[in-house]
Amino acid sequence: MIDVVVTFDEDFAGQKYDQLKKDVKNNTSKPDKPTYSQLLDKIDQTILLLKKNPTKGNLIPRMYLNKKTFDMYQTNKIFRIELIGYWRLLYTIIGHPDHKEVMVLDFMDHDKYNKIFNYRKR
Repeated sequence: MIDVVVTFDEDFAGQKYDQLKKDVKNNTSKPDKPTYSQLLDKIDQTILLLKKNPTKGNLIPRMYLNKKTFDMYQTNKIFRIELIGYWRLLYTIIGHPDHKEVMVLDFMDHDKYNKIFNYRKR
């Protein structure tokens, strides 16, 4: 069985994840749901899930990946997995000879997700 390592993209997800941990540690509150603590717990659960099954999320169809999105994340293979409260976690899978790397690219609320991938409200 191939080992799976989960890392965070330092430009987006890594910084946001570190800030989220600080907000939880400092008991910073958020006016809407989910709370920072709930979001952090769900991200941590999702990381454990991705270590067991890297393809658990859904591959975002290429028709939604424009040049801006490609330039931002530097990949055209972006998976998404639902978190809590309509939040999404974006990741990609990188193959190495001795292991797979799941790189968490970003996590965001539903409105930002729709804007990035040009989804339209019905």
